[in-house]
Amino acid sequence: MQEANQNQCVRQININQDDGNKDAHTNQYSEQNEDQVLNQINQNSNQNQQNNILDQYVDHKISLEELKIKYNTDFALGLTDEQANILLKKHGENKVLPKKKNIIFLFFRQMKNIYSLSLWLCVVLFLVAQIIQPNSSNIYLTIILAIVIFISAAINFQQHSSREVLKDRLYSQFTAQKVDVIRGGQKKQVDPSQLVVGDIIQIKYGQRIPADIRILSSNGMMVDNYQLTGESEPQYRTVECSHPESFLETSNIAFYSTFCCSGSGEGVVVNTGSNNILSIFEQLEQEEQQAKTSLSIEVNRFTIFIFIVAIFLCLLFFLLAFFYSEFNLSESFVFGISILARSTPLGLICCFSISLSIATNSLHDKQVYVKNPQIIETLGSVSCICTNTTGVLTQNIISVHNLYYKGRVYQSKNMVHLQDGETPQYDIQDPDFKILHQAAVLSCEAQFDTSQLVDKQDIDYLNCPAVGSNTDISIIRFYQYIEDINEFRNRHKIAINPNGTLCKIPFTNQMKCSLIIIEEQQEDSYYTVYVKGSPERILSFCSEIILNGQSSQLNNRWREKINAVISAFYRDGQRTLGLARLHLSNTQFPQGSMINVSSFQNLPFNLQNFQFCGLISFRDPPKQGVLQQVQKLRKAGIKVIMITADHPHESASTAKQLNFIPKDILTNLDLMEINNNLSWFEASQQCKAIVVSGVDIVQYIEQSQEENEDEYYYLRQWISKPYCVFCRVFEKQRKQIVEVCQREGYIVAGIGNNYYDFKMIKQAEVGIFINLSDWERNKYAADIILLDNDFSSVVSCIEEGRKIFDNMKKAIFFLFSSNMAEIIPFLSFIIFQIPLPLSNIYMLILSLCNQFLLAISLAYEEAETDLMTRKPRNKTEHLISNKLITVSCLQTGLIASAAGHLGYLIAFNYFGFPVLSLFGLASITGYRSPQNDFGSYINPLMNNQIDPFYNQDLYNITKFDNCNKPQYQEAISKLKYQINWFKLTEGNFDLRKSLVYCDPESGAFQPNINWSYCDINKQQNWSPLISQTACYSTEALNYAQSVYFVTIIFVQSFNIIACKTRSTSFVKSSYNSLMFQGIAFQTVLAIILQYIPGIQTVFGGRPIIFWLWTSCLSITILLLIYEEIRKYCCRKYKWFYKYCYW
Repeated sequence: MQEANQNQCVRQININQDDGNKDAHTNQYSEQNEDQVLNQINQNSNQNQQNNILDQYVDHKISLEELKIKYNTDFALGLTDEQANILLKKHGENKVLPKKKNIIFLFFRQMKNIYSLSLWLCVVLFLVAQIIQPNSSNIYLTIILAIVIFISAAINFQQHSSREVLKDRLYSQFTAQKVDVIRGGQKKQVDPSQLVVGDIIQIKYGQRIPADIRILSSNGMMVDNYQLTGESEPQYRTVECSHPESFLETSNIAFYSTFCCSGSGEGVVVNTGSNNILSIFEQLEQEEQQAKTSLSIEVNRFTIFIFIVAIFLCLLFFLLAFFYSEFNLSESFVFGISILARSTPLGLICCFSISLSIATNSLHDKQVYVKNPQIIETLGSVSCICTNTTGVLTQNIISVHNLYYKGRVYQSKNMVHLQDGETPQYDIQDPDFKILHQAAVLSCEAQFDTSQLVDKQDIDYLNCPAVGSNTDISIIRFYQYIEDINEFRNRHKIAINPNGTLCKIPFTNQMKCSLIIIEEQQEDSYYTVYVKGSPERILSFCSEIILNGQSSQLNNRWREKINAVISAFYRDGQRTLGLARLHLSNTQFPQGSMINVSSFQNLPFNLQNFQFCGLISFRDPPKQGVLQQVQKLRKAGIKVIMITADHPHESASTAKQLNFIPKDILTNLDLMEINNNLSWFEASQQCKAIVVSGVDIVQYIEQSQEENEDEYYYLRQWISKPYCVFCRVFEKQRKQIVEVCQREGYIVAGIGNNYYDFKMIKQAEVGIFINLSDWERNKYAADIILLDNDFSSVVSCIEEGRKIFDNMKKAIFFLFSSNMAEIIPFLSFIIFQIPLPLSNIYMLILSLCNQFLLAISLAYEEAETDLMTRKPRNKTEHLISNKLITVSCLQTGLIASAAGHLGYLIAFNYFGFPVLSLFGLASITGYRSPQNDFGSYINPLMNNQIDPFYNQDLYNITKFDNCNKPQYQEAISKLKYQINWFKLTEGNFDLRKSLVYCDPESGAFQPNINWSYCDINKQQNWSPLISQTACYSTEALNYAQSVYFVTIIFVQSFNIIACKTRSTSFVKSSYNSLMFQGIAFQTVLAIILQYIPGIQTVFGGRPIIFWLWTSCLSITILLLIYEEIRKYCCRKYKWFYKYCYW
């Protein structure tokens, strides 16, 4: 039976699992993990283990007397401090300790990405190539790739570790609120971690349950079990056991990590720490699964794209080398591997990780806590913000502004603010004022918390800590200076329910009011009911009004007058409360009656014939700078929707004060006032700014369903308005608003700070919590927590998110363009058969410089000046786009490659190889000549002229006879050989003497190539590695490759500067010290590789002459000039922007 109920419970959990989910929401601190725990339970094959665990919990079905004996406690006095300390030492703190993470495992986990795996594949393949065809370059490449992998993993590990440290440090700033505990008969506030089994704790509205508790008393207490079951509908908690067979479903247990969303209660702690039911389930969880953010989706998409391209290029070059260039299998294999290694952006993941870490640290400095750094980029693409008002846009410093009683409005200046000799407008001796005073103080539940104050004699009650709702706190701050709140309340006793709880009902959404019953003896009554809440609702209860301390009839004239005052308050942006009282008849409720009050639905009297006591209005000033921040969001193309529980007219006034609606724009409410004949629907069709109440949402959802339309048909029309304000909306409707915005294609950020914002925060792609209230469950639901309660931090987050995406695109653009400059030389080598312009070792050095020095520096780039004037990123815009590929590869990449090839050709021409002679030269065959023979000789066959092409070995065969004669052909053919451009000793042979043919007319050997002039005796043309001139030999290739390498170093230095901005000139960008350090480092590295002996042997560098350096520099500046022209055209011409802005 118990197993069946448990299975039923788990099925119910899964049914409700989708409630409040978000599409791009990850790493929720508590709730997501807990939802996954229950999913894991449902999927876990060892279901019997969990059932056995639940079988051990019997505290819900044993009697209270047995429970008292079991935990050796007293329900009235609680445990003693001595008992608590002993139990704390025995069982430990009430904490769920996180799983310990193995540092080594975390380090190697950084190598699991596809980039590292592809590089490991290259390492393995290079080792295979070394076995097939031993070559020292294979060893060098293998070592360098392994170093690259470990450097990348180390950077990612360091960034991951720093984020975890930051997370732990920041999380400690918003740990759970203290708990009211009865110990030794005294009420104390203790940290939740200090709770022990047997403690008697009091739970209040909005509090997170700190441990598993058995309910001892409940005053309309309801809990939200979302953390445990995924069910977001509140559940009543009662003293009675509703399900003896199911510990999870019974109503007399409140579970750790759930939330009290209504009423209050008292309970005894039955489980703490790892013994809490939720903690037990978490221990059974095998693996944490995270939903994907938009950034992770983009990175995965990019990864797959790069991997496919890399594999394609590897196969393409392998096939071209094998079939087109007729390389042998091993050579083609190594060639393809080098392309695979080069096609993988080695440092891109590091760049991503560093960008996120920089953004996280930057926001931390601005008092913004980000649970998962990847969510910052999602926030950067937000196109709609749905935000609560109170405490988010306003200062949450609510103060009493006006009082209304005796038919007039009194400005309610606090007594402490009065100047000497100044008298307030209100008269504290007026009987009507006293009645309003009594109704206000008794019906509000706020109280001052002086426990932490050092000086309790001279207390500043305007700034003294207080517990309660904001309006209630403002009431006691106002009335405290008229009469001490505690003394006043002590004179009035609250009636008691039959179960011993107080006769009061907290504020509910359905009734929009709260209620309390006071033992107050009157002529015909012993009990007085006080209600406080929405003025319209309170007025509907009333049939009388207090005038001069007496009750008078509340006729239509009075109702119209009161409604006019209420409307005036609302239009001025003032929050308003109504107060009323009812004397219960002494015949129905004689003295000593036990009045049973638990909910508005079960009252033993009717809510009618109340006496209207008056109104209290409040003002909450907007936060400084909110107007400017809202305007900044609009300039950024972000739609801002205000969501509040206030009255429509009050909401419209506040919206105009906060710049959510421009003051010159008429709302639908304004149109209805101008034209009384307009219906609400007609006005909503005509207006640009719409104010919609929760009642309107419900009404038109029902109407659209009756019309067989989409249920959100009208809501979608309202969302499409330029300016939207939603008022008197609660939790479910707030979620619906976000959901409709998402249907309309918006990426939504939900900002809130109270209970009703929970589903909105959960539904939005990015949930933001203003950390100024006790609504703890929102702290766990949100992705971002604003510790400074500053709305401008939201704008900072959006700017950081946009900057991350911007910088990532810049890094990708730079790497694609640099890749082209490094891959095209291999393509030229294969297609045109020119000697390879860039060696493998140079290619990897460029990769390290570009990706670990320059590309990563782009992560530190500051935001561009126009960043917050661009429209939000469209959902279809990706890190890689056709325009980015076109501009980076086919424009910038080709320019960079052309500059490198030009330097390469200049160098070859300088060493005697004309440009046209290079085509086909990579695979050419020639005749072996004497080693180190670069001299010129007199040739009898050429009229005794000096012949620089004189090959002594050939003429030794022909003896200066006609070389066309058949008897010489066999001997001549034996001198033929394949020129090896990569073997160092080949540089000791003069190719002028090798690349000759037999002239049929003269019978002499003539050159195949029209060689350029190169001074073989010039010292600067002398190669120190072969101790011979580099003119006319394969040694010229090493010089040409060095020039190509240096040219690309310069090109990418200017390219990275150009990549600092996407549309504005680089001149307007901020100084990036890391970037210029990288440029300086790679320039020095290039010098070292070319000029330091020993290093030249390993890396193939050669001491190129100065004028070749300057020619390289002059060529590469053209790239920066081209990029500046392109950006200018993007800014100047829309059509150009459309096709060339990446």
